[in-house]
Amino acid sequence: MGVEHPQEAGLGEGETPVFVYGTLKRGQSNHARLQGARWLGEAWLEGACLYDLGPFPMAIPAEGRVAGELYAVATEVLSKLDAFEGCPRLYHRRWLSLADGRQAWVYLGQGRQVRHSPRLAAGRWPALGLDALRALPLLLALGWGGVQAAGFDTLGTCQAWRQSRGLARLELANAIGAAHALTKRHPFTESTAEHPLALYDPGDIARVCGRP
Repeated sequence: MGVEHPQEAGLGEGETPVFVYGTLKRGQSNHARLQGARWLGEAWLEGACLYDLGPFPMAIPAEGRVAGELYAVATEVLSKLDAFEGCPRLYHRRWLSLADGRQAWVYLGQGRQVRHSPRLAAGRWPALGLDALRALPLLLALGWGGVQAAGFDTLGTCQAWRQSRGLARLELANAIGAAHALTKRHPFTESTAEHPLALYDPGDIARVCGRP
């Protein structure tokens, strides 16, 4: 992105603050992509709403707040995070103020990308409390395996898959295929951020998602 910003207090030379709210958080599947970034604490982002796209969330500018974690990240890691987040195709990286006055880079989507996805009213992902309870009937209603992967929102992910294009559609299809233990096109093939590949047959994904 190449946007200049002032040096934030508490940062070392060559570090920049990044606010994360999804799979880059501690204990989530892609936390290692922060490459040893320093923990700066929990934080809230005002002026954004959080939506559940199944395997990952998306925050968009709106009236609301989003819970996340703040890290001091080596500046050279930013380009790798951009590639991972599909920036600027899927997400845009923006320099924003957090609720406590600190500033950080934040990856945000757009409203059209979450039209058919459930909003997380608590502003936190994975869903907690009432958000999780609201999602449970949808999963159970699928019957044919919608709860095969613990906590995986098949209905929401399929809705996001139908509306997505390009890399986002590929990643969502791979998440659906993995959660439902579908047969890969090639057994030992893996999809990476550097070399994204469609691991499952589109017809199999369509059947899981209830399309003819």
